[in-house]
Amino acid sequence: AVVSTQSTGSGVGLRASKKIVSKSRLFREEPLIAGQYSWGIVYGYEACHHCLKSLETPLEMLRRLTKDKSVSLPLPDHLPSVDVSLFSFCPGCKGSFCSEKCLKTALAQYHSPVCTKGDPEHPLIKLDELWRNMHYPPETTSLVMIVKIIGLVIVTGKIPEIFGEFYQVVEKRGTTHKVLKPEFISQLDLLRDGLLQIFGSNSLVQQLLIRENFISLIALIGMNGQGIGTSSFADYCKRVEGLPLTKDEKENLDNRIEALYDKIDEEVGRFTDVEGTGLYEIQSKLNHSCSPNVQIVYSSSNHELSVEALRDISEGEELCISYLSCCQLDSSRHSRRKFLLENYLFECECEKCTAQIDDPDVTSDEEEEEYSEEEDMECS
Repeated sequence: AVVSTQSTGSGVGLRASKKIVSKSRLFREEPLIAGQYSWGIVYGYEACHHCLKSLETPLEMLRRLTKDKSVSLPLPDHLPSVDVSLFSFCPGCKGSFCSEKCLKTALAQYHSPVCTKGDPEHPLIKLDELWRNMHYPPETTSLVMIVKIIGLVIVTGKIPEIFGEFYQVVEKRGTTHKVLKPEFISQLDLLRDGLLQIFGSNSLVQQLLIRENFISLIALIGMNGQGIGTSSFADYCKRVEGLPLTKDEKENLDNRIEALYDKIDEEVGRFTDVEGTGLYEIQSKLNHSCSPNVQIVYSSSNHELSVEALRDISEGEELCISYLSCCQLDSSRHSRRKFLLENYLFECECEKCTAQIDDPDVTSDEEEEEYSEEEDMECS
C-alpha cells in the first residue's frame, strides 16, 4: 500500500508509505453510501440510483442542458455508445440503474426497506418534497443520503462502525456547522419527525434519529461528505480532446466545445453535472491543506473516486487535499481560514497559512462576495 493511516496534529490522517511520483494514482475507492441530489433528479439529470453514472448519451445531455434539440456535437464518429439494454429498473419504484449489478447491490445493501414501491403518495416522496422546499439548489447534503443510510442500518441490523469514527470527528469539532445554526434547526426537526413517522418502528433507526444523533448525522454529511460529479458530455469532451488531430483541427474542436459550454452556461450556469454526495472510509481521513499535494478525481464516470498526486511526495509526508475551490486557494489567508472555520470547524495551520501569518486579517470586497456565494451553497 502506498498510504497508511497515522495520527496527526489534527487527529487521524493519511501518510505516504513510500515515495510517490507526481500524477500517479494512490488509490481508488467506492463510497460506503452515495446519493444524487434531490433537485438534480427533479430537473432530469438521469443517473444510476446506485453509482450515479449518467444514463444520458453526451448528445442527450447536451440538448437537455442547452434546451436546444437541434444542437450537435463535433466528431460524432467518436461518440461513446450507451447500451440501454444493460439498464435495470427496480421492480418496485422503477428507479433506474446502469446495470443489473448496481440494482442487485442496491437492493442487497440498502434499497429494499426504503423503496417507495411506485406509490406517488408514499411518505418518502412527500418528505422529499418538503426537503426540496427547504433546500434550494445548490445542495450540499441530501435527504437521499439520509434515507440510504437508514436503509443500510435496517438491512445490516447495525449502525456501521465507521460511523462511530465520523461521529468522533463531529464531537471533537462540535456541532456548530452552518447547517446547524438556529435558523435551520426547526427545519431539521421537521425532517427528523417525518423520518421517525416512516421508520420509527425500527429500534436501530430510533437510535439513529435521536435528536442529538440526527444532528450529528447531518453535520457528518456536511463535513465528511465528498461531492460527486459525473457527466457523459464531459467524458465525451475529454475523449475527443485526446485524439491525434492536426493543429487546425484541434483549434476548431476547442472553439466548438468552448461555444457549447458557453451555450450551456447561458441556460444552467454551473449545474452541468449529475451531482451528489458520498461518504468514503479512506478518503475521509485526508486532511486539508491550502497547499494540497493530492487531489480527488472521478475518472470512472461513476461514484468511484481516485486520489492522485499533484506533485512528488516524500515517504512519511502527510497527504492533504484542499477543501477549498481553486479560486478560494488564491484568496487571502484570512478569507481561507474564516471559510474553513465556519464550514469545517477548524482553524487551518497548514504550511501556507503558517507562512502567511503576518498577512493582514482582511477580506477584500471581491473575496467577500465569492465566499458569500460559497456559504449560500453550504446552507442549501
